[in-house]
Amino acid sequence: MDFRRFLKNKPVIGMIHLLPLPGSPGFEGDIRKIEERAMEDLNALTEGGADSFIIENFGDIPYDKELPLEAYSVMLSIAEKIKGRTKLPFGINIQFDCTDQEWAMAYALNADFLRAETFVESRAGTHGISLPSAPGLLRKKKSFPSDCLIFADINVKHTYPLTAMSYEDAAHEAIESFADAIIISGKVTGQNPDIKEVQDIRRHVGDFPIFIGSGVNKDNIRDFLDIADGVIVGSCIKRDGIVTNEVDVNRVKELINAAKGI
Repeated sequence: MDFRRFLKNKPVIGMIHLLPLPGSPGFEGDIRKIEERAMEDLNALTEGGADSFIIENFGDIPYDKELPLEAYSVMLSIAEKIKGRTKLPFGINIQFDCTDQEWAMAYALNADFLRAETFVESRAGTHGISLPSAPGLLRKKKSFPSDCLIFADINVKHTYPLTAMSYEDAAHEAIESFADAIIISGKVTGQNPDIKEVQDIRRHVGDFPIFIGSGVNKDNIRDFLDIADGVIVGSCIKRDGIVTNEVDVNRVKELINAAKGI
């Protein structure tokens, strides 16, 4: 992926939220159903005009620190089939901050990027405690050379800090630790960050790539894209705006039209 060209278009990155995988509390025993939903979401994102997408094990709530081998294998298989049906750039995210598995999958698939939730921070949540993944992840990347980019969250949603660190300090540390972009989100899924905080971080990081990671919709996307380099969207492009529903192609089109000023 030509990252500079990608950013120039102010990309809208849609989510392919996988249904619960084997081993998770919500798994319904039907792997084919997980694959079919993922393909339907891919088709809706593509037809709707999304620029990119992330494949994520969203349904595996409450998240653990590692996927069971069976779940990992199913996710890898589905992701490989998705890749075979599109030329859109794509990323991998394994909740919660399972960066060893995430890197392995991204490496095997030649993914364009991955999302690291606790890249330079120590955070706590229902999954337990996550320590900074940057040291290990960067050594993985050095040992297994790849063009896969690292999109690093700061003050990631659904977690709480173990040590105080401002947005500006976290952004600075992420940049110093060789992240390729930073992600700013609200406190929970579907909630947008404070636009003034995004403006403050933009002033702090200069032209370093910033993505908005939650809460973007057709009514506020232009405001955020005036500051940020791209957005990651999930809830607003789902049927009825409910994050657990399938991707709605008409909602994707509405969002893209709003983003492009149509």
